[in-house]
Amino acid sequence: MSKIRRQRQSAKGVCYQEPLWRLFFYHPTFDTQYWICELEKQLPGARVREWKAGDNRPADYALVWHPPVEMLQGRALKAVFALGAGVDSILSKLRDHPDMLPLSIPLFRLEDTGMGRQMQEYAVSQVLHWFRRFDDYQALKLVSRWQPLPEYRADEFTVGIMGAGVLGAKVAESLQPWGFPLRVWSRSRKSWPQVQSFAGQAELGEFLQALAC
Repeated sequence: MSKIRRQRQSAKGVCYQEPLWRLFFYHPTFDTQYWICELEKQLPGARVREWKAGDNRPADYALVWHPPVEMLQGRALKAVFALGAGVDSILSKLRDHPDMLPLSIPLFRLEDTGMGRQMQEYAVSQVLHWFRRFDDYQALKLVSRWQPLPEYRADEFTVGIMGAGVLGAKVAESLQPWGFPLRVWSRSRKSWPQVQSFAGQAELGEFLQALAC
């Protein structure tokens, strides 16, 4: 396909430019106009619009988050891009509405657009919060009581990670230097250095038995 917009002639003989891609955007909380402007800067051959209820105009691609069923239903899309690392909301709706998105249409999700670093920072901060018993000291503070508490040992403070995708791997990577025993649960067995792997529903109970966080 040519990298410049194709020109067509209208019935009145006036030439106009036809976009190379027609894309609609939907996110229930994002600043839609900001996204549309930025997408059009990065994709000069695209025409981007906000999807609103009742919009059945043709489109080539959809950029969405938690889309309503009617948004994707009956469309001849080339691909759907989810604005997040998970597509559970779409897959759960597909179980009840199989015609929402035909199997022939690719569904893409984000793997890591900076979320990995944010998840690492959050995981480390929360694990250290519980490891250093800040919750217990906060409770003592509320009753104006000072009482030193026994410290946990890092090698006895097992941390579990549910989910072994891109973000789960990032979390494990960030926690390894602290010396906590790490275990991960996922649908299939993983082979990560210094991480004990549990897989499937049959091993979920065992995974949960030895967690401190």
